[in-house]
Amino acid sequence: MTGIGKTTLVKQVYDDPLVIEKFETRLYVHIGPRYNRSEDIVLLVLNQLGVIPSDNVGIDYLNRQLSEALYSKKYLLVLDNVWVHVGFRLPDNRNGSRVIIISQIQSSYYRPDVMLVPFLKEDDSWKLLYQTAFTSEEECSRELEKIGKKIARSCEGLPAAIIQVGENLRGRSFQEWKTLSEKEDPLVITRDDHTPLSKALYLSYMMLPQNLKICFLYMGVFPKHYGISRSKLTKLWVSEGLLDPYGIDYEEETAGKYLDRLICLSVALREKRTSIDIDTTKNCRLHFTFRSLCVNEAKSEKFFHILKRYTDCTPENIRSQQRLCVHNNVVLAFAQVHEWMESVPNVRSLVCFGPKQQYPIVLPLCFRLLKVLDALAIRFYEFPHQIIELGRLRYLAITCDGELPSSIIRLWNLEVLNFCRHHNIKLSNNGPVYLPREIWNMHKLKQLYCMGFDLPTPPSDDSHLENLLTLSGVSVQSCTKEVLLRIPNLKRIAVQIESAHDSMETFTFFGHFASLYQKFESFKCIVVNPNLSSQVVHCIPNFPVNITKISLSGCGLPWENIEVIAKLPNLKVLKLRWYAFCGPVWEIREGQFPIIEFVLLEDLDIEHWESNGKHDFNGPSQAIFRHCYKLKNIPRQLVFARLVEVDDCSISFVNKMREWRSVFGEEAKIRSSCTDR
Repeated sequence: MTGIGKTTLVKQVYDDPLVIEKFETRLYVHIGPRYNRSEDIVLLVLNQLGVIPSDNVGIDYLNRQLSEALYSKKYLLVLDNVWVHVGFRLPDNRNGSRVIIISQIQSSYYRPDVMLVPFLKEDDSWKLLYQTAFTSEEECSRELEKIGKKIARSCEGLPAAIIQVGENLRGRSFQEWKTLSEKEDPLVITRDDHTPLSKALYLSYMMLPQNLKICFLYMGVFPKHYGISRSKLTKLWVSEGLLDPYGIDYEEETAGKYLDRLICLSVALREKRTSIDIDTTKNCRLHFTFRSLCVNEAKSEKFFHILKRYTDCTPENIRSQQRLCVHNNVVLAFAQVHEWMESVPNVRSLVCFGPKQQYPIVLPLCFRLLKVLDALAIRFYEFPHQIIELGRLRYLAITCDGELPSSIIRLWNLEVLNFCRHHNIKLSNNGPVYLPREIWNMHKLKQLYCMGFDLPTPPSDDSHLENLLTLSGVSVQSCTKEVLLRIPNLKRIAVQIESAHDSMETFTFFGHFASLYQKFESFKCIVVNPNLSSQVVHCIPNFPVNITKISLSGCGLPWENIEVIAKLPNLKVLKLRWYAFCGPVWEIREGQFPIIEFVLLEDLDIEHWESNGKHDFNGPSQAIFRHCYKLKNIPRQLVFARLVEVDDCSISFVNKMREWRSVFGEEAKIRSSCTDR
């Protein structure tokens, strides 16, 4: 990202005496955002070579001129601050000539030769801050060093930020250092700040296309250090109406592409990759510098306003704001804050991020234009009926110990409903707790999360949830053919089985999937109270042929039963958690898991995962092993995976993995955190 030290690193190489000696011709060309065509970039390079081409010539002619100028030379060409794909040709004389392109854009055109410059570690961050803030004659006391390391850590490893903070602290008193260490951010980034870092960050923001700019700005609503879920962020973008009108069927896909593009442009940071695609982000975050820019830009544009302290809630601060983001739910305990918030009638969004409160807090719900209400971090004993008056709501997430009222039908615009209990585990002997039958008339609903509740039988033949894509948290009692037939476009389902008795009676619902859904993507099943002394689930039926992801937990199946799953032609992700399968040996056979990309084994008693000696299978690109204390062997194909993660398994297993890596697959990455058991 901006300020990470790309140019500094390359200049050290470029000016190294060995490099100067090796290359006959060295060119360092600063491009910048003004030059967004290949023709312009070639002209800059030719100009440095002393070649003046004719006016109004095309890229083919310029390429020939460049090739002629460099053909007989061993050259090193550096293109700094590139904002576009460089689409011109350079001569390859096979004499060791090299091109270095410096860009904050993670372009797929340059793989596999791309190098991502990492953030500095804590020790290096403090070293750089010390070198910047102190002269060689000055000394740093232990107490000041402790404060300084805290400040350096708050810069989150960005060299340009550390240098800027160090310059600001040069010659300052101990108290000024201490005051800075207690602030949320060591720097404030605004459009009016003319420091090199602020200008560079603001340029990165301004260079975003308008459709990405508003989505990036919205990411500032999340608290500092918040791991932003891809799923939650994209749903909020859609509900807020921030996407271009590509049509309702493509909103979910478009939002995901927007996020991937923001990460590609290095303004958002990838924190965790998805299991289905190692190059796709599951969780992301903002560096504090970009988050500071977002918050201050949003404040000036009245795009959103953060409520963290009592003073943030005053009328002069919240007047005319469209979105209110509560980062400290304690402020909602003040009656005066409620009066101030109720005086802002135009609020479109109210999101509360915590911290979660054990006891209920009154939430002002007087905003008639509200489209987004996320109150998962606030506990309600009963469903707050003021919500029913918010007829424009498209996104509702709430934690409530009561039941969903039948009047929920009045929220006819609702697209996302996340209805959680404070305690999610439901006693099976109490019987199922159903959502109101009126839920079947909420035709715009796309995502339904209702942990501990069930879908009732449809009240009539006309009852359908034709837009519902995701159903999560229901028990198997909901998964009758009668129910599933009324959700024709379902793509993802996550179900709970309360006991072995439930699974024996109702696990037959699996068989409905294969015939009902042609575009089904993901299935997740959790057995809440498995009987560890016996098999809980007695069979695995046929899945839809196009399913790409399966996650099982607590089923107690023998490994022979996995053959049904192993034959699925499009399965890419398999997650097997606690007691999903049991037994010491899992053998992969010929033709199984033809395109598998990700495998997770967690809390299983498996000892040997083997591939048939005659017919090896194509191993996944990612494999994760957690808490598999008995595991001794895995198929050798996994040594060539792009990432193998071993967490809390036996040390002997980790040592074997490292040994295999050194012999069979140097490119494999192994991350481990293990104990011997």
